[in-house]
Amino acid sequence: MACSFSKIASLATLPLVAALSVSPTPAVAQKAETVALCRAEKTERAIAACTTIIKGRGDRKVKASALLSRAQAYWTLNRLAEAEKDYSETIALAPTAMALYRDRGQIRFGLGNNAGAMADFTTALEMAPFDADNYANRGYLKMLQYDFAGAGVDLRQGLFWQKDHPRSHYMMGLLHYSTGRYGDAVEQIDRARTAGFRGPEAFITKARSLFYLGTFDPAIREATEGLQAFPTQSTLTEIRARARLARRDLEGALADAETVVQAAPRFGRAYATRAAIRLAMKDVAAATADADKAIELDPSLFDAHELKADILLTSGNEAAARAVLAASAARTDAKMGYDIASRARHAARVAELDKPKPILVTDLGEAELKTRCDKRDDPLRLQSCNRLVETATTPQERADRLILRSRARPFAEQLGDLDLAVAAAPDHLPATIARAYAHMATYRYDADLKPYERAWADADSAVRRASPGAPAYEEALLTRATAAQGKGDYEAAIADLTEILKREGAAPYALEMRGTMQLMAGRAAAALADLREIRRVVPDDRRRFLNDDDLVIALIETGNTDEALAMLDGQPQGHLGNETTRQALRARALLARGDAAAAREVASAALTANRAHSGASAVRGIASAQLGNALEAVADLTAAIDETVAIPLKAASMGITPGHTANLFLYRGLARVELNQSRAAHADFSEAIRRMPDRARAYGERARLSLAADNPAALTDIAMALRIEPNEPRWLALAARIHLATGDLAAAERFAGLALAAPAPEPGLLVLRAKARLGLRNFGGAAEDTTAHLASRATDTEALLIRIEARTGQGDLKAALADAEAARKARSDDARILLALAELRRRNGDAPGAIGAFEDAAGRPDTALLANKRLGDLYTEIASDQLALGYYAKALEQPVRTPDDEALRAQARAARDALIRKMAAPK
Repeated sequence: MACSFSKIASLATLPLVAALSVSPTPAVAQKAETVALCRAEKTERAIAACTTIIKGRGDRKVKASALLSRAQAYWTLNRLAEAEKDYSETIALAPTAMALYRDRGQIRFGLGNNAGAMADFTTALEMAPFDADNYANRGYLKMLQYDFAGAGVDLRQGLFWQKDHPRSHYMMGLLHYSTGRYGDAVEQIDRARTAGFRGPEAFITKARSLFYLGTFDPAIREATEGLQAFPTQSTLTEIRARARLARRDLEGALADAETVVQAAPRFGRAYATRAAIRLAMKDVAAATADADKAIELDPSLFDAHELKADILLTSGNEAAARAVLAASAARTDAKMGYDIASRARHAARVAELDKPKPILVTDLGEAELKTRCDKRDDPLRLQSCNRLVETATTPQERADRLILRSRARPFAEQLGDLDLAVAAAPDHLPATIARAYAHMATYRYDADLKPYERAWADADSAVRRASPGAPAYEEALLTRATAAQGKGDYEAAIADLTEILKREGAAPYALEMRGTMQLMAGRAAAALADLREIRRVVPDDRRRFLNDDDLVIALIETGNTDEALAMLDGQPQGHLGNETTRQALRARALLARGDAAAAREVASAALTANRAHSGASAVRGIASAQLGNALEAVADLTAAIDETVAIPLKAASMGITPGHTANLFLYRGLARVELNQSRAAHADFSEAIRRMPDRARAYGERARLSLAADNPAALTDIAMALRIEPNEPRWLALAARIHLATGDLAAAERFAGLALAAPAPEPGLLVLRAKARLGLRNFGGAAEDTTAHLASRATDTEALLIRIEARTGQGDLKAALADAEAARKARSDDARILLALAELRRRNGDAPGAIGAFEDAAGRPDTALLANKRLGDLYTEIASDQLALGYYAKALEQPVRTPDDEALRAQARAARDALIRKMAAPK
């Protein structure tokens, strides 16, 4: 192991010496210089001085201090037996000093007395149970005894008490290394370094761990960094040599190995490493000598025995190599992780050597070669295929055999053979068709559809070149249809499948595939017909193998939700199909039936079973949007859109048809409107329109957004919505609002009237039409509409103001004034009513009443500017010029609150200036 107590154990015992020391007294025979020398040095002179003190007649503490100092001097001079004896005598004099047991444990370890060391470390732990050093000492000793579990307990306990203890972190890394957990070892060594561990052991353990992980470049870097810090560490050079050998840097590896052998001529692993390098360089004789030397120096080194076996195999002596490996595999002394792995590897190599000798494919006939090439589990499958290709005599035969060989390869490697087959026989249609399928096999179920595009090109080429009556023609049609489905060209797939059905009749596979394509092309009724026809032509005993998912979707999209639910309820347990998908379909049927709450509950249950199910996310997202849970709706719908919309196969497998896709964007747009994400909502509505341009809802909702943004494009969108659904009340009402906003009052009146004819018109339509009629100077109609509206909403300020203005327009000032007075009582908090009342009083000649109403309005921040300006005008009319100037000044002091306020300020300023000029004119 890359650790020793002599290098990393704590030797800080000076405080203990001080604790056991006393100043010499006149009664003691020793001189002060002798005492000082005994304490200060760790030399032979100091040992002699301490011996003099011990032989003297000093008291117990003096002798204990001298014994401890002499013990430390012996330890420093590596006279461990004498050091242990002195420590034992010191302990007898001071049995409660924990550091004495700890140090004696380290000395006993150095003497090979592991049992005594373990006892001392345990005693030290009992005296200082929170000292991480003591746990590290005992943990390391347990590792040396291969008690890895016990070592782990001690090291973890030490780290519990001292989380950043460098030695414990390093020891834990060493424990991971010893048990074969090399990745954990690297991480733990890094923690030890962060905590402050500085020693060559860290570089050795980490570099070898990186090597065993197969990360040779990092292992080389780690060993090199270690050698820069500790140039004499031969172990690091040996590790780097091994890593360089693995990277095939033979010259660099050999230089390192030579350096290690020269620096440590008794290091068995160094010779094993050099032997491996020399064997790689084809120097068998030198490799043999080095391997033998390695085994001589270190008979337990598994690597050396494996290398010896490799050399014997290279020399052709398989029996001797097997004997070496078998002996290694039978060993029982493997304790370390890498030794256990080596023994298992040697056992596996013995088993491999014991296998029957391979059959030579060159000795096999063509029939057997074809049988083996086509047999999935034949060990000679690929070799047989290779032999067949080599012995082909014609281009077409070569192409057929290349096709056969491609089937023996993994999917990712088939294209190479099929490219060769097409190149060998360009007119051989089976090769082109096979390559098309191989292109499809490389598809990774993502948004990259190039494999299907390449497959379609090959299949299309085959269809164009095939004779309509040939067997290859229908196969080419089916291949082209499959490729078209994969790239989302459903119309082309339907055309090819229809051609197949004309030739083969009601073939179930073609009907089922065309039914799915019809669904994905947005033809739910045609899909339903195909999927029902399958169940008619398939025998009863085979129907249980049919997947009903597409049929259920077709029923839902054609409005047959009850039948769809009945079909889902009637499916037996264990029926073909995915249970989560069936739950998602059930939720979709409930949603189509209008039960959004139940749909959301069922979809949530499906997502609990499979959080990644896009079909369930889509249904729950739409249901959440309908129920007003905008955040959940956006999250679910975004997940469903991102997972399926750009991937035709995923969309088809989840039943995300064009109409359903349009709904995903539509309802995500509606949810985003609730979240005030208008720009994103506008994009969603546009995408919904692009996918399903014959649906009114997306046009209407986009028009509503455009109206809110004062975008005239709202007119185009609402026109499209009304073209699709001309009698839909909500679009008629929205059209009225849009035309009112754009100034087309006649159109606004007309659409409002049409919307009001609905059984339950939207609230506010009467007021909207009244506004339009007011603008058209149809004062009677406006008054009539507002009167009807106020019958149910008597305090509606907007309606009150419109009726006041309408009656004023009719010339019925008395009725208008009565309305204004009543409105003031009903809505005294609305300053606009005060302004209207003031104006009517002024027109009726009630100047004081008008002034009072204007004064009330001037006290309201939102009407202060207009009210002060009108007061100025009124006082000007009654020739109260000074008062008029004051009110104009007040008006100009008001802040601008609305876009119209700036114009009002300009008018007030102009009126004030005119009044000043008038007052300044000569009388």
